[in-house]
Amino acid sequence: MSAASPHPDLPLVTGNFRNLRRRQFLYVDKTRCIADLVHPQNQFVFLARPRRFGKSLLVSTLEALFQGERELFAGTWIHGNDWAWEPHAVLRLSMTEKRTGDLETSLRNRMTLLYQEHEMKMPIGDWSASELLEALIKRLARECKVVVLIDEYDAPIHQNLERPDLLPDIRNTLRQFYGVLKDCEDDLHFAFLTGVTRFARTSIFSGLNNLLDVSFEPAFSDLLGFTEAELDRYLTPYMETMAQTQHRSLRAVRRAVREWYDGYLFAENGVRVYNPYSILHSLHRQRQDNYWAESATPVFLTRLLVTRSGDLRDLVGQKAKRATRAFFHWEEPDLLAAMYQTGYLTLKAQDGEYVLAFPNREVEQTFAETLLGEFLPYPGAADAAVAALGAALQRDDYDAFFQQFNALLRRAPHPLQIGNHAYCQLFLQVAFILLEYEVGSERSNYRGRMDTVVETAEKIVVLEYKVNGTAAAALAQLEAQGYHHEFLGRGKRIVGVGVNFDREARQATEWLSRPYPAPAPG
Repeated sequence: MSAASPHPDLPLVTGNFRNLRRRQFLYVDKTRCIADLVHPQNQFVFLARPRRFGKSLLVSTLEALFQGERELFAGTWIHGNDWAWEPHAVLRLSMTEKRTGDLETSLRNRMTLLYQEHEMKMPIGDWSASELLEALIKRLARECKVVVLIDEYDAPIHQNLERPDLLPDIRNTLRQFYGVLKDCEDDLHFAFLTGVTRFARTSIFSGLNNLLDVSFEPAFSDLLGFTEAELDRYLTPYMETMAQTQHRSLRAVRRAVREWYDGYLFAENGVRVYNPYSILHSLHRQRQDNYWAESATPVFLTRLLVTRSGDLRDLVGQKAKRATRAFFHWEEPDLLAAMYQTGYLTLKAQDGEYVLAFPNREVEQTFAETLLGEFLPYPGAADAAVAALGAALQRDDYDAFFQQFNALLRRAPHPLQIGNHAYCQLFLQVAFILLEYEVGSERSNYRGRMDTVVETAEKIVVLEYKVNGTAAAALAQLEAQGYHHEFLGRGKRIVGVGVNFDREARQATEWLSRPYPAPAPG
């Protein structure tokens, strides 16, 4: 707590529970949910969450809990309840340091450090990392059962996705290493693994067939991230300060942080949560901005996005079952599942079922900026062009709009330019997102699927595309399908735009616009 503020300092960089508590940073108490997580019936537990959701802090909290450091939990729910506080030997491993292709050597080096931490002598001879782990568990278990905590279990794979020649050996090494946990079942009190993606048991966890995956369980949907109730309890004073700084009402600030950072839903019938990293940085800096993008964006995901043109038009609004049931396979990665597991898409209740959607403005912007960076080698140079697109759209100058759009397309690397209209459609959607317009692609109505719908404060623009056809044919299809009828009665101007893209020229070559009368509201 700083002298200048009566409130605890916000934990912006620490993933270490001991450091957080000893330095009296703000701690949002999750220990009641943690107590359910470590219930004796849950011996082997797995949890997947996107980056920057506090996985490392959770692992560190579990370490302090199982080592019986009760004083660190003063004031929390678990401190005043019947936790035994029996100390266990804890083996904690972070896999994020394993950046080399020689994973076996890296793991053996890490095991050397664990032996030193527990004042054990290393076995003599040429032992593999998995053999060293098994030997250490069995020796420590002579005193009491052991706890194993593995953070970012999938990092060695993600860090080497650009080297597919290394991945089979990495998979086999991890399979042997994690398989030790099953072999040592009688010696373990609790084992917990966390990471970003869910790999099929046959891929990495073939031996660990009793692993309980709580990633999509409603009871643990709010284990990481902040709920609305937690914002009220812990963060209201910081939002009040932001309201004073921004000369806005507290209600306006709450609405803004909800729009920017809320919206993650990790289980059907679960609890919606805010991204903790982003909202803490927003409250610290006293402004809404894109903080999620400051941490590294998964390279493999952006590569998938620009190489899977057949999937690009089907990201948002799809039924959630496919993504929530999917596992990650690097040989043939599922783009929708990868988007969901990395946090770019989340569950959203819609018309009695769950679909996939961007969680909030921050993620949508991150997606757009990242993708624009893949399309354009120098995305900073495109900022003025994107702004010019917005200005042309506002004044209904579609000649200027598509001339500017073609200029953006010409900056894209040749392999990424269009063979059908999917890339152009995505490119336009990216520009509209960066302009902070409400935008949707492949939006369905009872007669078909609209290519793109853009809504500004004053009007709604419905765009329909053809490739090697005519703009007139695109506009005729829009009208024949009655796409613009859905928006009548909203009190906004409605404009239909038909666009033709030329496959060889890789440009928009024709466009026609037509306004439709919008009845006065009421």
